[in-house]
Amino acid sequence: MIVKIKENTDKLNWRERNKVNLSPHVYLQNIENIEFSMIADNDRPYLQDAGIYNHEAEHDMFALRLRFNAGRISPEQLLLIAKLVKCYDLHIILTARAQMQLHGLDSYNILTAWKELNENGISTMQTLGDNVRNIVTDVYDGLGKHAEIQTYPYIEQMQDYVLNKPRFIGLLPRRVSVGVSGNRANLNSFFANDLFFALAEKDGVKGFNVYLGGKNSELARDANVFLKQEQIVEYFIAVIEAFHTHGFRGTRGKTRLFHWIEKEGMQGVKELIDKEHVLAYETAGTLLLEKYDKTTSTRLKDNSFVYVYHTDFARVDADTFIKLAEFAQEHKAEVRLGIDQHIYFLGLKSPVTPFENSNTVSTISACAGNEHCNFSFWHIKDDTRYLPLDLIKEHNIVVGFSGCIKGCGKHQHCDIGLIGMQTSTYGPHVEAARIYLGGEHTFGLNVARYLNLIVPKEELSSFLEVIIMEFEHSEYKDFEVFSKEVLNTYSADFLCLWFLAKLSSKNEIFLQKNIEILEDTCSKKEKDILNENFNSVIPSTDFKSSSEISRVSKDLWKKETGMIS
Repeated sequence: MIVKIKENTDKLNWRERNKVNLSPHVYLQNIENIEFSMIADNDRPYLQDAGIYNHEAEHDMFALRLRFNAGRISPEQLLLIAKLVKCYDLHIILTARAQMQLHGLDSYNILTAWKELNENGISTMQTLGDNVRNIVTDVYDGLGKHAEIQTYPYIEQMQDYVLNKPRFIGLLPRRVSVGVSGNRANLNSFFANDLFFALAEKDGVKGFNVYLGGKNSELARDANVFLKQEQIVEYFIAVIEAFHTHGFRGTRGKTRLFHWIEKEGMQGVKELIDKEHVLAYETAGTLLLEKYDKTTSTRLKDNSFVYVYHTDFARVDADTFIKLAEFAQEHKAEVRLGIDQHIYFLGLKSPVTPFENSNTVSTISACAGNEHCNFSFWHIKDDTRYLPLDLIKEHNIVVGFSGCIKGCGKHQHCDIGLIGMQTSTYGPHVEAARIYLGGEHTFGLNVARYLNLIVPKEELSSFLEVIIMEFEHSEYKDFEVFSKEVLNTYSADFLCLWFLAKLSSKNEIFLQKNIEILEDTCSKKEKDILNENFNSVIPSTDFKSSSEISRVSKDLWKKETGMIS
């Protein structure tokens, strides 16, 4: 494989140099002869292309990532996975791309498990690394009452184009995430994808608008392209081919499709994409998208029922898998994995459930955490206990909980976002979380903003309760609308100080809708509001926002937790 070095790229990054010397496809032809107890740094990227994850900090431990196109999984596959998990005493984690991770494998059994899965129709290929990752859609695709265009047949064609193809295995400049939705109301947002085909209409024809350049910290942008439904596969191929040829392969942190658009401009990237197809397409149509009402009972188009198994923040045990598989077989249900980390059983004749589900909080997406990921600072899934779970459930607040800035919990594509970190602000090695607010995620309008604050883990519930109480007192029933109409009319620093001051003073004062959109730091008007309402906490209007946030938070939590800064 020959990689063309672009004029605006200084040099290939280390991973690209490896690809030039030895392509992933050639490397993986020898997978049965690899000595897994002696994995080196150069081996790991190649193994990721086969769905095998290993970290140098735990060199004898391995994980497998399983690919389920559009989240479709059969009862037979559930049973096979359960058998494997019980045999090797593994842990199952569902992901935000409707995939599955099996943790707890070692150098002695990883190859056996890998072969058994792939030989039985469960692919692990291209689930990690520089690949087109699992292509996702709404879990109610084709069957839900909001479904207009069934996208699964198109997603199958997209996957067929890249999966197990030597020229695509690990050879893109960086990962590409793809979402396709033919639903008017989606259970989850897809604007975090590199490439998103969203249901739209133009001149009375339903098709798709194209959005490009999303990632965990950015929203995909409108490419001003409308496609008829039969055109999206060819356009997908054009995007992948153009990115393969022209995407950046220099500094590793600047190689996503987002960075390509940032450098070349949307129009420049579109011109390169257009060279890869012969489509005659229109400019963007009207986006057919509305807010999904999670409070209504779910019935499908044919009036059949749906059972949703809410996982333990993406964790499921093997015995539960067996019960769920038997339930699906007995009721002839179609099984789908959601990108919300839950399991859906569609087409039930009556509203039956296989057993009592202990977890009823369905709106929190949690990353794997430090139990399974060396990048994470917290044991995220267990540390959800520090959140006000009852309030989150009551108001259907969408929460993204990540263990590091990589953002696998999608903390900026939600109502309230959290990153579990460590800080010395309140003492040595204190676990504390960054807070993000104001995401307008349904329509891809705004990512959540960082509040320039880090909250001790033990104080998270009380701090978030103050925010949720503000929402409860407002006239709004949906937190995302509250964010748009109220929170996002104030600066991030003002909101930070407002909630800190309320928590400190216990004053029951509530925000009014602002009349202007402000910057990240406090304006004079906002300083006056703080001083007027919380003079005992913020006695002056002559302050620097970041310094005042630091002072108030230290005073508050040093007093309440006994921490020493």
